Amino acid sequence: MNIKKITIFSFLSLLLLAGCGEKEKIDENIVARKKVEVDSKSEKKVETKKQSTPTFNFTSVQGKSITITANKEGWKFDGLEDKVILLNFFGTWCPPCKAEIPHLNHIRSDLKKDFEILAVDIGLRSGGYNTQKELEAFVKKFNIAYPIVSGDEARKLFSVVSELNPSGSIPFMVLFNKKGQYVQYYIGMTPEEMLRNDISTTIKMK
Repeated sequence: MNIKKITIFSFLSLLLLAGCGEKEKIDENIVARKKVEVDSKSEKKVETKKQSTPTFNFTSVQGKSITITANKEGWKFDGLEDKVILLNFFGTWCPPCKAEIPHLNHIRSDLKKDFEILAVDIGLRSGGYNTQKELEAFVKKFNIAYPIVSGDEARKLFSVVSELNPSGSIPFMVLFNKKGQYVQYYIGMTPEEMLRNDISTTIKMK
């Protein structure tokens, strides 16, 4: 392998691991997986920016109605009840986001009795939004089996959890247990087996 090939391979590897920043630059300080555990002493939770209880009403690209109520005691996912939930914030223009879709499909296929992914499209790099037709084409192209939501409500939801990801890099995922309690988060593309193990452990939580 010559120097040119090594350089190209190294760049692509860094791109997949680091994720996509808001300005399409690779932040060397962003690791592939950033994890925060909840322990009984600290009782760390996803904090909302205001004391009010924000509610987000979605209709997924696939036509499913989903309502999320976010608060410090635990999030409620109406339409996705009794499931471990992985919020997957992504962009249709983001290479690592697209690269992780087959892995997410595999995990969901194996664990769908107790687990669901909710993909949240943060919109275009230009600041606009994908149309319904564009998202439907994206779902078909990548054979996405889990619900996808988009629009103003999606960006507001992204903002609520922004303290976990101040750089705004994607892919960015937040894991909740069946009670709607925050478990941990991930920035950048995460190895499938590692993510699967975390989700399986969360499913077993009581």
